[in-house]
Amino acid sequence: MNQNNLASFLLGTAIGGVAVFFAIKHQDEILNKINELEENLGVDHNELISRAKNKLDTLTQSVQSTIESFSATDDKNEEVQNIMDELAKLREEVAALKA
Repeated sequence: MNQNNLASFLLGTAIGGVAVFFAIKHQDEILNKINELEENLGVDHNELISRAKNKLDTLTQSVQSTIESFSATDDKNEEVQNIMDELAKLREEVAALKA
């Protein structure tokens, strides 16, 4: 069993070493291709940052309203339903960010 673990470790180390060697050797090519892709996609970093800030503000307001509604309501079922609704909204926002 120890030999199997050692062989797996050595194989993983060898593969990792080859990957690092390849990345270092072709670093300039990789960076140039990444820059080309960014230019072709027309990524505006300021727009991405502003969209992320807006999503964070929305998320913060959702969490804050959930906390306020959680502390303000008396019915436990209603509290749970409110939290589940907010979680559904947050999942939709996360899905939108992934897209």
